[in-house]
Amino acid sequence: MIANPYEILGVSPNASNDEIKKAYRELSRKYHPDSYADNPLAGLAEEKFKEVQEAYDQIMKQRESGGSYYAGGQSQSQYSGSATYGSQEAAEFQAVRNFINARRFREALNVLSGIPNRNAMWYYYSAVSNMGIGNNLMAVEHARQAAAMEPGNMEYVNFANQLQYRGQQYQSTGSGYGRQTFGTGNLCCDLWCADTLCECMGGDLCSCM
Repeated sequence: MIANPYEILGVSPNASNDEIKKAYRELSRKYHPDSYADNPLAGLAEEKFKEVQEAYDQIMKQRESGGSYYAGGQSQSQYSGSATYGSQEAAEFQAVRNFINARRFREALNVLSGIPNRNAMWYYYSAVSNMGIGNNLMAVEHARQAAAMEPGNMEYVNFANQLQYRGQQYQSTGSGYGRQTFGTGNLCCDLWCADTLCECMGGDLCSCM
């Protein structure tokens, strides 16, 4: 997930769909791999082309589903019909994102505890933060809740499936030793999942992964 897809396309979050499509088409033509055949910059152009495709798809999916996007602490979309986030709540979610990217998971949870609107994003961030401090049971529960609230959001669904699958693997392996713990139980797996999530939010938990 790209942290700022509008920036990739060079348009404002308030841009119309037509403006976004126009920017997308222009950038797609500019970075299309066919234009860089036998060019030493072909690799960079291909990466940029893919980034443009991903940014456009992300914006369109968010707008179609009524998902959220925050830029500069300002709400850019709606949840629950006509209800919109205020600037304070948007800033709080941004603070949570920043804490997660900095691996300050307890601080992220502290901010989340003060946000009354517990939507899918809230549960998603809570799952990441709880996993970061080792609360695997809570992480699995909240990841499932996020996926249930937004079943069309593949980031949430895939994350919930990953946690559940890895937890079942560990539980199955540990049952022979009398373990009852449910969770990944594997620090490497936990770090891998956390790193994946942070990268989706624009950060990088472990640069080596």
